[in-house]
Amino acid sequence: MRNIFKGSLKGYVCEDCREEISEVEILIYHPYKRTNTAAQAATNEKDDFRFVSKDEIKQRAELLVYKAKTDAKGNFAIEIDERYLDASFDVDFVCGSVPPKHPKPKKDEIVQLHIATISIREELAKQAKDQNYRWEYAIAYKWWCYIRGHFFDAWTICGHLMNCRTNTPIANAKVTAMDADFLTDDNLGIATTDSNGHFRIDYTSADFKKTFLSPWINVETDPNFLSFQSGPDVYFKAELAGTQLIDETKANARKNVGYCLCVNLCSDVNVVNPDDPNFPSAWTGIGNAFSSSYGSSSYDFDADGYAGSGKHVIYSIIRLTGQAALKSASGNPIEYRFRISDTTAPNNTASLAESNFTKIVGVTPGLFYPSIVSKLTRKVYSFILNDIFVYSDQSDFDAEGWFDVNHAIERTLIAVGLTPADLALYNIIEEDTLISLNTTALTTAPNVPGGIKAGQNIPAANKIGLEKFAIRFEIREVINKAANIFGVIGGNGKTLNSVIMNNNPIYRQLSVKELDETSLCSPISGTIHARYTVYHPYLSGCSLHLNNNSHSVERDISDGVINTLPAVDERTNNSSQLNNPPADMTRCTYTLKLYSSTRKHNGDYGDSDGGTPLEQIFFYEA
Repeated sequence: MRNIFKGSLKGYVCEDCREEISEVEILIYHPYKRTNTAAQAATNEKDDFRFVSKDEIKQRAELLVYKAKTDAKGNFAIEIDERYLDASFDVDFVCGSVPPKHPKPKKDEIVQLHIATISIREELAKQAKDQNYRWEYAIAYKWWCYIRGHFFDAWTICGHLMNCRTNTPIANAKVTAMDADFLTDDNLGIATTDSNGHFRIDYTSADFKKTFLSPWINVETDPNFLSFQSGPDVYFKAELAGTQLIDETKANARKNVGYCLCVNLCSDVNVVNPDDPNFPSAWTGIGNAFSSSYGSSSYDFDADGYAGSGKHVIYSIIRLTGQAALKSASGNPIEYRFRISDTTAPNNTASLAESNFTKIVGVTPGLFYPSIVSKLTRKVYSFILNDIFVYSDQSDFDAEGWFDVNHAIERTLIAVGLTPADLALYNIIEEDTLISLNTTALTTAPNVPGGIKAGQNIPAANKIGLEKFAIRFEIREVINKAANIFGVIGGNGKTLNSVIMNNNPIYRQLSVKELDETSLCSPISGTIHARYTVYHPYLSGCSLHLNNNSHSVERDISDGVINTLPAVDERTNNSSQLNNPPADMTRCTYTLKLYSSTRKHNGDYGDSDGGTPLEQIFFYEA
């Protein structure tokens, strides 16, 4: 009968990240300076692990009994002669390389390590009881990381990417590790998460010591360069199907990390299995900038209906954001809708009665605007239809404005040549957008009519009135739609009693008084005056700026500047003096610019109206 001693060698990179140590030489010795007893073999293996010096290697040469080599999985097997069945052996290994195939140490330095002392009879007895048993040794991560880094310049990042709310893993995401440098940030590597959200990035010191003089000069240019730290300062980016999951910056960098970095990353973006109902369904915000609640935070609505600390008003197309499961825990579809009321109330009071909400997105003409509501990403990567974007469509609403994202997904799958059954092949990325609302279909205030000249005030009859609306979110479980049987989810709704909206442009006029009174082409001299009118009910700022072609004159005109809250709604001047002759203006061409801005915001971006200044050019004859 053959006596085959089977073993396996592993190494921990992190406490939850283990690797097989492949293609290294296993050495079996008679015990060194020990009596040959089973009791000596019971020594704590962790305490027994040590480096073997060159002198000891020479002294133990005659004690060497067997050699073997680990395979790709770190396994090895040795046939034991019958005369050694009662023996105890020292087990060493020679580390000539580490995963993933880093080169041998410089100058052919031998890295030999003693693992443990074992009793052969005890190990063979265990194998006889269980044919799948093999003696296994796993090197603690502190030892193995040091060996990898110190001798082989092998640096590793092991981590997991999870959902912050549900703690479920996010698969198939691309994770990028960056090193924050004083000169330029280095890309340490990119990895894709597996089904457990796990990823691993291997790199060397050359990857974070790159400079503009590389490869001739490599050095770690730490942002805190006076500290002379040698490890990288690591931060992460992660994305899935074009959606940003993690977006760290230098400010988030983990400073001067060692040979092994173990991280747990989490993202608020919902990446779910199509059949998973285990995340909350709610309307939470307007775009990325504002919540859908009354409160004191910088992104909440105040009692009057202004958004955020900047007292913004809502304009244009807005994304009503949040999340909604596809199905309930009972497996029934989930639908939601948004209704609008012209009647409002302060946001710090009880929700308005449902009877006030007479306009419905998807039913009332013009309110609905198509947008991406989900992305489908393959659980197993595919070159074809790996990522599918799901856009909302008018056909996804029923006659009462209930929106069915299941219908949107099935419609999209069919449109690309798949079937609803193929949804099982995909994970779903919730894109935050529940529905997009076109606010221009709600606001009716007329614009300021043309003909009001620079320097003239806006007549009271032509000023733009206040417009505000209430928004209500409703969600339900569809038990039997034909029989009108529905279930309540999360209290069945949320109401924002007051949201101020405006879609009117800024009214602006600018001229130079002396040009108005002569000819727009004539040189002018002496004291120069500007005429301007700026008006918007939610004006946030304006300024008047003068410069000549050589920029020897470059200044703001103080009477034209407003930039604080609460701002006035109008700024008018019929004779704003631009100079104090004869000292401060020379013979040259000048440009007078009128800048302005409003507090309009769509939840993702502020209004660019007024971003391009009005200009008046004139030639000054000294």
